[in-house]
Amino acid sequence: MKGTASFFLVFLLILAMAGTAGAADEPFDGVSNWGGTGLMEIPTARVLREGRYRVGVSQIDPYRYYQFGVSPLAGLEIDGRVTELIGVDISSTPGWSGYGNYKDKAIDLKYQFQPEGKWTPALAVGIMDPHGTRLYSSQYLVASKQIYPFDITIGFGNGRFGKKPLPGNGDDFTVEMFTDNNSWRRDGQFFGGVQMALTEEIMLMAEYNPIRYHEQTNDPSVSAGLFAGPVKSKINVGIRWRPWKWLHTVLSWQRGEQIGLNLSVAFDLGVPMIPLYDAPYREKPGLRLNPLDERIARGLEESGFSDIVIRHDGDELRVMAQNGRYYYTPQALSVMMKVLDGIVPPDVLQIRVILASNGVPVLSLAARRDDVALWGDNKLTAKQFLHLSGGLDTAVSDGLSGQQMGRQWWDYGIRPSFRTFLNDPSGFFKYRFGAQGSVSVFPWKGGTLAAGLEWYPLNTVSSVNAPSSNAVRTDLVEYQKKDAILG
Repeated sequence: MKGTASFFLVFLLILAMAGTAGAADEPFDGVSNWGGTGLMEIPTARVLREGRYRVGVSQIDPYRYYQFGVSPLAGLEIDGRVTELIGVDISSTPGWSGYGNYKDKAIDLKYQFQPEGKWTPALAVGIMDPHGTRLYSSQYLVASKQIYPFDITIGFGNGRFGKKPLPGNGDDFTVEMFTDNNSWRRDGQFFGGVQMALTEEIMLMAEYNPIRYHEQTNDPSVSAGLFAGPVKSKINVGIRWRPWKWLHTVLSWQRGEQIGLNLSVAFDLGVPMIPLYDAPYREKPGLRLNPLDERIARGLEESGFSDIVIRHDGDELRVMAQNGRYYYTPQALSVMMKVLDGIVPPDVLQIRVILASNGVPVLSLAARRDDVALWGDNKLTAKQFLHLSGGLDTAVSDGLSGQQMGRQWWDYGIRPSFRTFLNDPSGFFKYRFGAQGSVSVFPWKGGTLAAGLEWYPLNTVSSVNAPSSNAVRTDLVEYQKKDAILG
């Protein structure tokens, strides 16, 4: 063990002194078996790019992982997973009939506190499954250094990666790395691996995996006899293929005896999976002879606005309207400004738009006509335009009085609905699928009368757990069991 530790320490020094330019985590930010950024079983110091998320599924007998990961802040990665133990059926346990294979839920955190530099590796700290049963818990420190086309990783961790498993802690959160560092160092082991990018799409991987599967006594797969002794090999190898930037696939040979498969997709938060194109409004030549107010109202109505009020004050044009199409308010304001810029005559020098909700003003934006034109021609960025206009006014209290054009008296909506009900003893995955519909009436300014109906022709929700007499909302399943709900 001393020889192994010395080797890894020397290797870490070589990584830290390696003379190569600083690099981003991509393209070495692939997913591990269990859902965190890593190789196969071991993590790396790489993390998902800020604002990116991924979902996936992998299998390496006896484990099947359903994974989710997201990076809400630079350097921070939050991963969640459900681990299904193939062949460990607990349906015969009283109260768990129909549940199927044993399943465990876990949340992991990783923080890259030092990005990779020219002379220094990326460094990250990870906390795996710190709460509850802690079947697959660990805390680790890991370093990764890119010497392209290679990315080399070395780390040290306890628990799952250490000499013995960590005990469960019920409702508490426990991180021995911080609360009992001596035991963390004493019980920890080293791990390491390397990735090699053959092309932008294809990558080879090899790792040293220190997990002592047969000694993970908390793991139900061990008590079920699925790991009777040490695995054949601690060396895992694999190939990662990314045919597109959003699709990751892995084929691996692990423990010297098992084929591993991993499939995940990754996208950016707030960016539609399918690009959306909203064609700008183009006024037909035949409409240009109509009165200006009619032209403005028509353009805004066709662009998704209603309840339009228009006022002219010298060289200033003021327009109030209700957004009925755009999810993001800044986008709605942008569309209004650009529609007006394409219609109003040259003697209008100032444009002010007000967004209202059922006749109540909520937001306004005022800008010079010249700035609106430059923004529409992409000669100003949105940030520059907002700076020149003075920004959004969220304290607007006065709307516009006058004739409303395109008055919206009522609205309706219908959409599909898919809800899940997970981890009940009578079955891990239950669901209901149907549709939600609603009708709203707007009889006066600020007033709304609404009714809705939910209908679920496919509904498998049920529970063997009785509602508690004093806990809050433990009767939720009683509502979810209903096939139709009127609201």
